[in-house]
Amino acid sequence: MNNDIEKSTEQLSATTDGILKQDAEFLSIKIVDQKRKIAYSITPKLELNFETLAKAGYLTPDTMQGNLAEKYRFIKRSLLWNANQTDISFTKYNSNLIMITSALSGEGKTYTSFNLAISIVTALNNTDVLLVDCDLVGRSLTRLAGLNDAPGLTNVLLDSPVSLSEVIVPTNIPKLSLIPVGTCRGDIELLTIKKIWDIAHELSTNYRDHIVLFDTMPLLLNSQTLLLTSLMGKILVVVEEGKTPQIDIKKTISLLKQNKMIGLILNKCS
Repeated sequence: MNNDIEKSTEQLSATTDGILKQDAEFLSIKIVDQKRKIAYSITPKLELNFETLAKAGYLTPDTMQGNLAEKYRFIKRSLLWNANQTDISFTKYNSNLIMITSALSGEGKTYTSFNLAISIVTALNNTDVLLVDCDLVGRSLTRLAGLNDAPGLTNVLLDSPVSLSEVIVPTNIPKLSLIPVGTCRGDIELLTIKKIWDIAHELSTNYRDHIVLFDTMPLLLNSQTLLLTSLMGKILVVVEEGKTPQIDIKKTISLLKQNKMIGLILNKCS
């Protein structure tokens, strides 16, 4: 009898220890996961250095009176109809999503993306802009902002617990936020997965009051960029004066759907 009781006690103890161990492991996972979510959600404001940006030729809120600023105002007005969010042009599917690309690398698409964003947010109507680094190879916008180690787009695409809102980085420029490339180094083919479509839908609906600018990979150097064109409301193609061959410009335009608003920007003009 005593032996039976001892065996039962040992079995109960072993079972209880196993349950407690499982609970402890589960609790540990929950705590780590919660810490991870908190780490992503607490995003400090990014302090952009206006002086450094200006020296590199970029627009800042302090340099909006010169010739360059006026050129980007013209681009902004042509593209956004004075960036009026109540305009009929912003009632169409994904119409607040604007892609900035080029045929080849080094033509100035990141330069154009950043300057256009500054031009929009410093206008009198104070439209919100979300600038997304979607160039998973060049990562120029991410490096410009000093966000190399920050979670971003790839984390949302490859890391399911990370939400889009957790990787948006506010800046010291009112109304301007950034989404860096992110820390995950996945296959470029990740752009074909369904989640990029979900992200585009979220940005076009939950961020309807924002103009979302995508700095993407060059169209002729990465086939994945072509996928993104179907998700955009408007497309800008940056062309470097005297560099981009006409045949590449024509090929780039031929790849784009003609029912979308497509604009060409001549960069580095002499």
